Amino acid sequence: MKKLRWLALAFAVIAGLNITPTQCFAEAPCPWLNAATAGGVLGGDVQSSTVAVTPDGDGTCRFVRKQSSSTFTLSIEVHTMPLPSKTFATYLAQCNEATLPLTAIGNEAFQCVSRNSTDGEEKVIGRVRDRAFVLTINANLTRQSAKGLSPETRNVAEQVAGALF
Repeated sequence: MKKLRWLALAFAVIAGLNITPTQCFAEAPCPWLNAATAGGVLGGDVQSSTVAVTPDGDGTCRFVRKQSSSTFTLSIEVHTMPLPSKTFATYLAQCNEATLPLTAIGNEAFQCVSRNSTDGEEKVIGRVRDRAFVLTINANLTRQSAKGLSPETRNVAEQVAGALF
């Protein structure tokens, strides 16, 4: 008799799971960086959004952390280039000021050097094979020097380039 009750209970649970629709809402994951790593760079829990990652892997990820009146952001854009030797220059033109070459990040990568070092934004534009990436971090990170990248930004750029290989 006890086995029959357990069997009836198990059947009711399974039937209930199949009859009632379950709604799950999950954030679309960023293919190049996870929210935990972005949160470590931005200094706390982040809200993330992935915008239109196409089947060939192009898209944008954006992570945002708000604290009091401050907003810290990390964004990654990835685009496939039809002719990398010619097209990469158009991405590099997004650096409105000087560029500084970075070694050991993808096939080639550059830091956008801003004259206004107090704005807290760091930008890296790089290429891995036929794909360009633009990494922008606005988090008032401590830079190693006036023209150098913060260790966090360099680490994220290396991770993004590694994910694209």
